[in-house]
Amino acid sequence: MLKRCCFFIIALLTCNDGFAGSDPLTLKCQNHPQKKTEICVMSTHSEHFPVNDLVLYKRDKDRFPVFLEVIKGDVAVSWFWGFSQHGKYSVMGFAEEGHPYFLVYETSAFLQSEQRPKAIAVLSDYYLTDLLILEDDGTAHFAKADGVNDDEDLTDCFDADIDSYLHNDNCTVRMNIFDKSHTQ
Repeated sequence: MLKRCCFFIIALLTCNDGFAGSDPLTLKCQNHPQKKTEICVMSTHSEHFPVNDLVLYKRDKDRFPVFLEVIKGDVAVSWFWGFSQHGKYSVMGFAEEGHPYFLVYETSAFLQSEQRPKAIAVLSDYYLTDLLILEDDGTAHFAKADGVNDDEDLTDCFDADIDSYLHNDNCTVRMNIFDKSHTQ
């Protein structure tokens, strides 16, 4: 009965004639690469438009969504970026005035709490536009903004393994999230 009630409430929220008005809300889910668990996210317009409010749920296989957290929009657009390659880390993305930053969490802690745990790393650089890949050893691959002078130590332009996989011609920047400049 509880399962039907939860799905009814979600259906009511996501239909065009429900509480959402004319904008349908959708529950978007991302599977954990190694577990039968997924993070589901519902995004709404914030009263501080153009940012959003974000509702996060955890759902284990064949179970109903369990509430994790609400992130109230104030100055940043927020989203659940996803998991590292094998799911060791979970990543939340935020962007203020179009410049993204990413908070990295240990997935086990992220899935266990109704209150977001402390981030193990904050990845923020004005010239890094997109987090492309996060490996479980802490190596992050970012796309670098066009027209920025290359930093020889960080940039691997047209890396065959990364750029051809992502089908882009951008330079990629590789960094480790545990570098002291990226930890909180």
